[in-house]
Amino acid sequence: MIKTEFLFKDVQDKRMNFLEAYHKFWLENAFLTWQWWILLITTILIWILWVKFVDRKRVHLLLNFGLIIGGLSVTLDVIGTNHGAWAYPIHLYWAFIPPLIPFDLSYLPVFYMLIYQRYGQRWFNFLLALIVFSAFISFIIEPIFHWVGIYALYKWKYLYSFPIYLLLGCFVKVLVELINKKLH
Repeated sequence: MIKTEFLFKDVQDKRMNFLEAYHKFWLENAFLTWQWWILLITTILIWILWVKFVDRKRVHLLLNFGLIIGGLSVTLDVIGTNHGAWAYPIHLYWAFIPPLIPFDLSYLPVFYMLIYQRYGQRWFNFLLALIVFSAFISFIIEPIFHWVGIYALYKWKYLYSFPIYLLLGCFVKVLVELINKKLH
């Protein structure tokens, strides 16, 4: 037990050194940059968009959908970044390591919720909308984030993201509808 505590303390010391270095990097290279402002402004605007267009009669169902999308997005993001597939040089807050919180908890949930709201009643329409959305995120948004320095690819290709976005939406639709069926 003592040996394990000693080894863990060593790991924790290295973690604290990393966090200090990352905090310094964030203050000098990310905080208040134009990319940082874009993340902040778009995070606020996306929620304004959601408030404007959400179906108030189905808000609980849509929020369930969005919360599950957000939780799964953060989980997948942590797995991918911890395995060195990608990283985010620009964060809104330095301690949000590794996930890109605006993307995982704002952009993705809001757009998935709006797609589900508009096209969720019929699988065919929902799948078509998801295909378009997944392609847009994978082949337009991710490359733009990479180009402007928010997103760095290491062991990942944009093509890998496409089926994940598609399957994520399908999985959450099935899950939310099962939960909703059980409750009603």
